[in-house]
Amino acid sequence: MQLRTRRPLRLLSMAIASSFGSSLALNPLAALAQDSGESVQFFELNLPEQPLGTALTALSRETGVQVAADRELLAGRRAAALRGRYSAAQALERLLAGSGLSARSQGAGWLVESTGAVALAPVTVAGVRAEGFKAETQQTATKMQLSLRETPQSVTVITRESLDARQVQTLGQALELSAGVAQFSGNGPFASQPSFGFNQTTIRGIAIDDLYDFREDGFVNGSYFSLPDLAIYDRIEVVKGPNSVLYGRGSVGGLINRVRKKPLADARADIEVTAGSFDTYRADLDVTGPLGTDKARGRLVAAYADTGSFVDGPEAQRTVVAPSVELDLTPTTKLLVHGLYQSEDIIANTGFALRRTATGFDAPNIPRSQYNGVITAKPYTWETLAASATLEQKLGDRWLATLRLNATRIDTPIRVDAYSYGFTEGDNPETEAVERRGDTTVLGNDFEIDREIWSGELQLSGAFDAFGREVKTTFGVDHNSNNYSRRGSYTAYASGNLYDNVFEQPAQERFPGAFFGGNPSATGFYAQGQVRPIERLSVLLGLRYDEVSLRAFNGDESVKQTDSVRDVTGRVGLTYDLSEQVSVYSLYAQSFEPVLFSTDINGNLLKPETGVVYEFGTKTEWFGGRLGVNAALYRIEREDIPISAVVPPGERPYSVSSGLQRSDGVEVEANGRPFPGWDISLALNRVESEFKDPDDQFFGRTPGGSARWQAALYTAYEVQTGLLKGFGAGLTGFAIDDRGVSTFVVGTIPGYERLDLHAFYKGFRDVQIDLTLRNVTNARYIEGADRNNALAQFGSPTAVLLNLRYRFDGKRR
Repeated sequence: MQLRTRRPLRLLSMAIASSFGSSLALNPLAALAQDSGESVQFFELNLPEQPLGTALTALSRETGVQVAADRELLAGRRAAALRGRYSAAQALERLLAGSGLSARSQGAGWLVESTGAVALAPVTVAGVRAEGFKAETQQTATKMQLSLRETPQSVTVITRESLDARQVQTLGQALELSAGVAQFSGNGPFASQPSFGFNQTTIRGIAIDDLYDFREDGFVNGSYFSLPDLAIYDRIEVVKGPNSVLYGRGSVGGLINRVRKKPLADARADIEVTAGSFDTYRADLDVTGPLGTDKARGRLVAAYADTGSFVDGPEAQRTVVAPSVELDLTPTTKLLVHGLYQSEDIIANTGFALRRTATGFDAPNIPRSQYNGVITAKPYTWETLAASATLEQKLGDRWLATLRLNATRIDTPIRVDAYSYGFTEGDNPETEAVERRGDTTVLGNDFEIDREIWSGELQLSGAFDAFGREVKTTFGVDHNSNNYSRRGSYTAYASGNLYDNVFEQPAQERFPGAFFGGNPSATGFYAQGQVRPIERLSVLLGLRYDEVSLRAFNGDESVKQTDSVRDVTGRVGLTYDLSEQVSVYSLYAQSFEPVLFSTDINGNLLKPETGVVYEFGTKTEWFGGRLGVNAALYRIEREDIPISAVVPPGERPYSVSSGLQRSDGVEVEANGRPFPGWDISLALNRVESEFKDPDDQFFGRTPGGSARWQAALYTAYEVQTGLLKGFGAGLTGFAIDDRGVSTFVVGTIPGYERLDLHAFYKGFRDVQIDLTLRNVTNARYIEGADRNNALAQFGSPTAVLLNLRYRFDGKRR
């Protein structure tokens, strides 16, 4: 809540509140503002009836005002629906009405306590800026803000606090604390940028689509090559299982939505500097606040990073500028605009080829620091330009219309002078060729890869009463278009030896590569409703109709393959509250995913992939709601996956639709602060995923990236009293079983275990210091691989990262 009250008046108002009790406690600053003629900011709020703790979190998110409360006080209490124009204090008063609780101003926010209380036990802040590792709500799985307890689906929310505490540098590292989610290609921290990106990810043993299953504020925003910097995001929400009902085409495994930071009502600035091993340097700025009036708020996130690599030679420089503005156009109309410019100058880390073993593949016995080829002399540049706008219009007291538009352009040329492609382990008995151990071919490439994405959505959400019950509904229509093209060439082969670390520069004779692309577009119509037929039971229903146009070319820009697909998908979810602390749920949901570039023997595009999930789970809260523990049991069935057919040499290649792939699994997640100062986040998953059709050439194989089990743990403790108050230490542990290299390659790569240590100090008023020691045991492992003959990546050896953060908070000045 922004109040133009001078600091002496603010201190006086707090003193008055303490003296006169609850009659002025809720809104002491507003009362003074009315007497002095100062302005109070008002907000258009549309909060449903929900648990009180969830409502306070939503209020904090909408207003930017921190609300502190002991979770034990909130347990079992619900807040009535709140719709209309209120100041933050007025809204808080209405949410607490009839609860036996009151609030008083304290410092920069509000303190909730029992009526008549004068002190509060250790508190947990409700609101996005201080939610810790346990988020209260999600918005991706349902396109409406629901508590995680009310959502009949497994959802992981990776908060900003989690990203900061672990000093996360890459998306794959961020996802480690989501059960059953693993990035199986690309690289990790301290490795610089891989040449082709390939940030491919599995959820529950299913490889998700690199474009349509990676979202930004719900918009299509791929991850295949250039990824937006994590500094611009407030949280990452991972939805397990299909979500075609709300988002259209997509994987049955799930989707990942990165939620942008929004402007806040109160002035604040964060300045960070980071330095670490292997020439890692970075500076960040995050400044937000009012823009001269209480009807306009702005935010600017900017970053510059200059990073080397534990591999000799690769490096990258990244520049990020991400402004956003939120305007109250009228008392019932709000506009939010986001922008992004990101530029990266890259000398790529091309990785290495895998060595075949008796059971699959492993890394060759070479130093992790070895660059396998001839380092590229000149960097190439990746650029991303993006803009989005969200216009919200309130319609009466219970309805909201939202128009959302997005445009993204990504240019990702790739130019590598010479890198190793495959190698031998000795004489080749099939050809009787005499080959030295480690002999490799060397090639270079030159690609132009461009992508333009356009998305739009019109949504109407609200509630109506039927048979004495409130029915929450969401209706929408959305459209997206993806223009993609890739033109490339390869240099002639040269020779080298992996184990001798001797490589030749290829001759500059060019072999033209494939020129292909497409312009798929999709339009969908969806409807969703949620109702509580009885107090403890919540029912969520969804239905969607999609039309997808598929246009692809290969060889020139004339259309070579065209097709259109229509499909209807549905979802049914049930949630039942066994008690105030325990809920159980069940889910049935469908997915479909059209195929773009795979054709049958007659040159026609294959039919779409389809999938369903059957899921049962429980969501629980412990220690007065401070710790959430969720578990899920699931079966995923996926059919019609395009796979390459076996054809005789010289004949035209084509693909066929596979039979059933099934994933059966169980997962457990725990997040929260069970005791003051102790944070914990745990993610466990066990899944059996394989092809089940005996007629498939991949029958019995482990799909690419899938591992039978994985486990991750973050835990840290901050000293609460005494001379060491503010000092803390913790650890991150991650372990994963053997993983499939690729759906199209038989064999696995070894799993691994990694341990990171953390230390931090929060004893200063405005400065925080964080130190991370990654891979303290110096374990040697493969971070990512999606093929056997090139581009695999080692994980970082032992490395250190130091971060200093300074926060300027205008409310405290």
